Amino acid sequence: MLNLYNMEIYKKKLEEYKIEDEKNMYIFRVNKRYIISSSIFFVMLLFVAFYSLYKGLRGIERLTFFKLILIGVLIVYTLFSIWIIFKYKIIIKENMIISDKTQINMNKIKEATVKIDRISVKKFDKCLEIITEDKKRIKYRLNMENDLLFVKLVQKYTGDKLIVQK
Repeated sequence: MLNLYNMEIYKKKLEEYKIEDEKNMYIFRVNKRYIISSSIFFVMLLFVAFYSLYKGLRGIERLTFFKLILIGVLIVYTLFSIWIIFKYKIIIKENMIISDKTQINMNKIKEATVKIDRISVKKFDKCLEIITEDKKRIKYRLNMENDLLFVKLVQKYTGDKLIVQK
């Protein structure tokens, strides 16, 4: 298994990785392990919300306006989060990286760095940080299926501008 904090191993795997059948377009989505762990959490949240709603409607528990608002917010938050996870995708088409509202021409990348970076207050993960010629800084979290292929494609189009930080 790949050690998250050992970037030397990641760099070696990246150097050894070969793009087998080149395509015009590649689509990268969130990896299945992340989807499963997130889905378990969201299913538990939905269960708690619907169970509280069920108990209130059956008269087992008193259903207050505040509880209804909390249940509604919990359901909306959970459904929105699940939708975001399944909607997430990054497309590499020719020399463009397309994700949501962001489009990056790989010919205009000034610097690209693969590194361990802060995701949240206490969480670190592998990221690809791209700095464009017009000083835009875009960070892609590499928690996707086949992240080596993604980084290798960026390396193919940017050449020596891609650095794997130790």
